[in-house]
Amino acid sequence: MKKFLIFILMFFSLYGYSQMQEIFTENLIKSKFDSIHIYANKNGKLLLTKIISYDKQKQEICLNDKDNAEKSNVLFTIFKISNDYKIIEEKKFYKGLKIKNNDLKDTLVNLVTKYSYEKNNIQKFYYDSKNKLSKKEFQIMDGKGRKTEIINTLYLDNDIVLSDIEKYFWYSKGSGYRLESEQFTFPRQKFIGDYELDEYGDPISVKGKLEVEGKTEEIKKTKFVIHKKELDEKGNVVKIFEIEKGKRILKEVRQIFYGGK
Repeated sequence: MKKFLIFILMFFSLYGYSQMQEIFTENLIKSKFDSIHIYANKNGKLLLTKIISYDKQKQEICLNDKDNAEKSNVLFTIFKISNDYKIIEEKKFYKGLKIKNNDLKDTLVNLVTKYSYEKNNIQKFYYDSKNKLSKKEFQIMDGKGRKTEIINTLYLDNDIVLSDIEKYFWYSKGSGYRLESEQFTFPRQKFIGDYELDEYGDPISVKGKLEVEGKTEEIKKTKFVIHKKELDEKGNVVKIFEIEKGKRILKEVRQIFYGGK
């Protein structure tokens, strides 16, 4: 039971951090940037971890994740942008292997995610390397653009399976939300958690309960790392700090190069 509890806490902690690290905001894309170099604090040194370039004619953003170059098979990711500055397609390119003349040969594999936007919902369609639909995510938004429900469906060879559902109940003051989620695939689990948010809308704490295969365990209030952001004159994030014992520790620098059309 404890391993599932540790897993869920790690997941939501990383989820909060990944939201804080969100790069491709509508404001950033509208800013007509040319490229971005992202440096992360590694043992006290700022090292280049990501390079992002924006081809405005093709309406494509290319992300090279240098930090994971040796740890992951992902070579690069290309995002297609709509005329109203939204991501409409995400294509990840991986290193793969194929059999040719009884030998294993390197090959390039890509996985595609397509986005569809309506007035109050976003749909994401995930395709495998054979361009076959493998998963669909349906996200419902409220009038403020906040997610209220997420439904994930898996597309198997001969079946369609409801994977999980998440429901978000926002506090009236906007200081947090209650998350109620249920996973229907193995291991079956339910999670109810109350989240507090910081000024950027990122989770800073959670408490609740987790039920896995009929066994329930309470999650005492757990605090996440607090972050502060520094913005440039265009309103884009250029520095991210961690707050530790009242001190600001520089964790990330985003060097943004702006251009014209």
